[in-house]
Amino acid sequence: MSVLVQKYGGTSVDGPERLRAVAKRVAAARAAGHELIVVVSAMGQTTDELLRLAHQVARSPSRRELDMLLTTGERVAMALLAMALDDLGVPAISFTGSQSGILTDGGHGAARIVAVRGERIRAGLDSGRVVIVAGFQGVNPTTKEITTLGRGGSDTTAVALAAAFGRAACEIYTDVPGVLTADPREVPEARVIPRLDYALCSTLAHLGGRVLHARCVDLAARERVAVAVRSSFDESPGTLITEDLMEQPVVTAVTHRACSIAIASGVPGGRGEARGILEAVAGAHPELALVAHEHDGSGVAALVWIGERDEVEALAKGFRALRGPGGEWKLEAEHGAAFVSLVGLGLGAREAAAAEAALEKAGAPVVALRVTPTALIFRVAAERAADAARALHAAFLEPARVGARGAR
Repeated sequence: MSVLVQKYGGTSVDGPERLRAVAKRVAAARAAGHELIVVVSAMGQTTDELLRLAHQVARSPSRRELDMLLTTGERVAMALLAMALDDLGVPAISFTGSQSGILTDGGHGAARIVAVRGERIRAGLDSGRVVIVAGFQGVNPTTKEITTLGRGGSDTTAVALAAAFGRAACEIYTDVPGVLTADPREVPEARVIPRLDYALCSTLAHLGGRVLHARCVDLAARERVAVAVRSSFDESPGTLITEDLMEQPVVTAVTHRACSIAIASGVPGGRGEARGILEAVAGAHPELALVAHEHDGSGVAALVWIGERDEVEALAKGFRALRGPGGEWKLEAEHGAAFVSLVGLGLGAREAAAAEAALEKAGAPVVALRVTPTALIFRVAAERAADAARALHAAFLEPARVGARGAR
């Protein structure tokens, strides 16, 4: 029998009816001849509710205790799904991340998986059971501390398990029909991308696509795990994420992200000081994404991170303690920033000019432009981000307008 890894997100297991529906889908896959490893997220908005509770009792909850708290959400979902399967006559057993042998580094809140020791999972499968694993979590083998992988980390749990079990097939079930050309909540014309390669899917995820955890895609690419993204609410085929495709359109999708920005600037006081700041911020605020490390030629350096407002404010509050002695550094926080991006291959001056014209016409003028091998990233005013996404989607991805611009 082949191993199949399925992952179900929070909306897919949000309440008794949804849990029973997932149990029926899992039972059908088992009846088709698969050994099932099922990864679950916390039900519905459980993680957000736990975070709110933590901040109601403490101004600055410790990361260690947050991990202890947040991992309870997945434990509830995994146990309930095991019960639902047992009720269908399908033997099942649930394991936490640590019981599953998911070993991580020590980074509370954004730990990275370093190894999977799946002996208990293998034993569960050999006994004829469906094995249900709590996503988003693991254990540091040195400290024995429980850790979490960051928001969306259940996707990464699923891919890591698929890689550990012989590059098993991996299905990510969510509340949308696959990876789409844009966020359907803002762009009603968005459509499913049937097939997507690792590089472009990674770019989409890093630039604000909400379907997959960015690290999950990067891990899938490294381990060559094919990932299918499907809806748990219907039987549509979804999106297959796999090896590079021979031919594809210049523009594959549009994504947008609202965020806050932290900009540290100063004159380094000694060799490696900027690197020291980068390491200190990465350790204290792993959820922030570093997007720039620049020098202007006069000795002044700039470090730029983006993240959620509370994350940037926490960095601004504690930056003096993190930066250490030497040099003159200051940090400024900017809120209300937004980035809208064209994702694809072979993007160049022609696409940039057409995009800027479309954004100008939509009343979302470009504040700044950044070019990467797989994206054109435009900074726009936050209140115009949705308009900007719709304008770019209309200009590059809607059939009546694509023409020669959409493919080569």
